[in-house]
Amino acid sequence: MKDKDLLLAKCRVQSVPTSMFFEDFENLSLKEKKKILTICSQCPVKDKCLEDALAHKNTYGVWGGKFFKKGRPMSIALDSEKSRAKASA
Repeated sequence: MKDKDLLLAKCRVQSVPTSMFFEDFENLSLKEKKKILTICSQCPVKDKCLEDALAHKNTYGVWGGKFFKKGRPMSIALDSEKSRAKASA
């Protein structure tokens, strides 16, 4: 992403620590996961963020509203604390 895009990213200006977006999602609580996805859903650079993560093969964290693990975006079930991850197709 370009520097101007980074300035618009919601993850940089919200009331949660930016570090939460770079954690392994399995280390986050259900409440934290929901908060992160809510922030991402409102981000004006969400699509660029996801494209950048895929291009650079980011290994973990939240990019473009998707949780990444081992360089792949994951779908997360947020209906219980025992969320399971499934690889997105």
